Amino acid sequence: MVITIGSRIFTPQDIVLQDDALHKKGSFGHVETWYYDAVFDNNYSIVLLVNVFHMSTLSIVLTGVCIYKDTKLVKRQGSRTPYKRFYGSEKEPLIKINDQQIIKGYINKETKRWICQISMGDDNQGVDLEFIKTTKGWKGKTFLGDWLVIPRFDVGGKIFVDGNIINVSGEGYHDHNIYPIYAPLINKGYQFGKIPIDSMNITWARVMKKRTNEELIVVLNRSQEYISINPRDISFTIEKHIRDHGKIIPTMWCLNVDNDLLHLDVKMESINFHYIGVPTVNYWRHHVRNTGEIQIDSVSRKVDTIEISEYLRFF
Repeated sequence: MVITIGSRIFTPQDIVLQDDALHKKGSFGHVETWYYDAVFDNNYSIVLLVNVFHMSTLSIVLTGVCIYKDTKLVKRQGSRTPYKRFYGSEKEPLIKINDQQIIKGYINKETKRWICQISMGDDNQGVDLEFIKTTKGWKGKTFLGDWLVIPRFDVGGKIFVDGNIINVSGEGYHDHNIYPIYAPLINKGYQFGKIPIDSMNITWARVMKKRTNEELIVVLNRSQEYISINPRDISFTIEKHIRDHGKIIPTMWCLNVDNDLLHLDVKMESINFHYIGVPTVNYWRHHVRNTGEIQIDSVSRKVDTIEISEYLRFF
C-alpha cells in the first residue's frame, strides 16, 4: 500500500533547554510526553516514558520503564501518580515524582554538552543512565502538535533486572511531544522511526489525520545541522501488515527519498513488537531491522541496523 502524502513541509527550528521543560500554562488541557530509548552494545535496549495528562483537576501522570533483551520484552514497570505528587520545572528538564528526581537535563559548563540523567524504576527493575547529546536537536509542529527531537545520544550507566546490575553503553534517542486533549478526535495516529548511520541520522514520522492526506516527515541530521525533506521527494510504502488487537498494523514498510541531496532506499521489517493499550490509545512498539542504502553528496553507505519504532492508533 502506497501512502498518499500531503504537500505540507515540516519546518524544524533550533531548541534551547527550556523547550524540553514542562509546558503547563496557557492551555486548558493537553497531553505531554517525554520519551527516551536506547539500544546497547550487549543486546539490551530500553524505553522510558513520562506522560502528563493536563486536565485541570483531573490531571494525572503515567510513567513506564521497558527493558528488552534480544528485541524481546523482559521487564516492564509502570506507575500512575496523582498530579499533586508530580513536580516539573518550567525552566529546565527537571521531573520529580514523590520528591524523587527521575529526569534532569542540563548543559555541562565545561564541555557545553547537553546531558540528561535518568533514574527510573528501582534497584530490582529500573535504570540509572546518562544521555549525552551528540547531534543537534530541533522542534516543529505536526498535525498532531508540538514535537521536539534530539536524534542521537551516547548513553551509559546501569540497568537493573531482577536485582542484577547490568552495565550498559550504546546510543539513544529522545523526543518530547505536546498535543491537545482533542487531538484524537481529528487524528488517526502516527508511525515513527529513525535510521542512524555513521555520525548522521534520519528521523522520520508519518502523522495520520482522519480526513486528509497524511503528513510524512523526514529530517536529516549531519555535521551539527538538520535538513527537512520536501514531502514531494518522499515515498512511503507498506509492504506487509497483520491484524493485532483488532487493528491492522504494518510489519514491513519501505521509505524512499530522492532529491539532489539525499537518496534513501530502506526497508524496515518488524522483528518483535508488543502492544500497550490505555483509554483511547492503541500503541505498538517495534524493534525493526533497517536495511538498504543511503547516499548523501554522492557518497553511498549501506544500512543494516536494529532500531525501535512506534505505531499508534487512537480509539
